[in-house]
Amino acid sequence: MYYPMRSVQHGQHLLVHNLNFKMPFPIDQDFYVSPTYQDLLNRTVSGLPTNWFKTLHSYYYRDHWELYDRSKDPEELRNLAGDPNYHDLLLTMQGMLKKWQWETSDPWVCAPDGVLEEKLNPECRPLHNEL
Repeated sequence: MYYPMRSVQHGQHLLVHNLNFKMPFPIDQDFYVSPTYQDLLNRTVSGLPTNWFKTLHSYYYRDHWELYDRSKDPEELRNLAGDPNYHDLLLTMQGMLKKWQWETSDPWVCAPDGVLEEKLNPECRPLHNEL
């Protein structure tokens, strides 16, 4: 059930950083056998409408960054991270999140495109993993 995420809220806005965004979101046994998931799975396989706000694909595969205006979109259906009108807010909130990660010694502060090197001064070292 490994899928590291970090988030920060600023006013009505929520930012989610999916650190493992290229990997499918894990499904545990309890959730897999639940009637809700089985209905979603069976409808997806059969090509029927899921009657759910997410497709199975969008549940499994998350965007790298998710930004939501929870006052206008409480169900978090419209990701604003790629919207040019929210670019400055996205950068501000990414900075807030990164600051919090450094302050709390978060081991994932450099992920997913770097690794934390803690010899003399903690710093992010690039992985050159094309992210």
